[in-house]
Amino acid sequence: MNERNQLYTGEDAKRLKEDPILIDAFAALEKALLDQAVMCERSDDDARYRCIVGVQVLRMINKHFDKLIFDGKSASKIAQAIADNKAGWEQG
Repeated sequence: MNERNQLYTGEDAKRLKEDPILIDAFAALEKALLDQAVMCERSDDDARYRCIVGVQVLRMINKHFDKLIFDGKSASKIAQAIADNKAGWEQG
């Protein structure tokens, strides 16, 4: 990832993860992939495997959003602690 601020990246990830359009798109795509995996020819293990890998990729994207959100919250807490400490240092 580039040098983008973790706080803003976390906020963007949270916004995307909670976006109804993306939620619906991810759910529809996962359902379509699972349906396709079920409907594959019994002998077509490659097609079934590709569908399952697609589902895994969708879930990995969601986990990555979670990580970005967590990192953004951590960055926010660190920034707040630095600000609080700096304010306390300047006063005392």
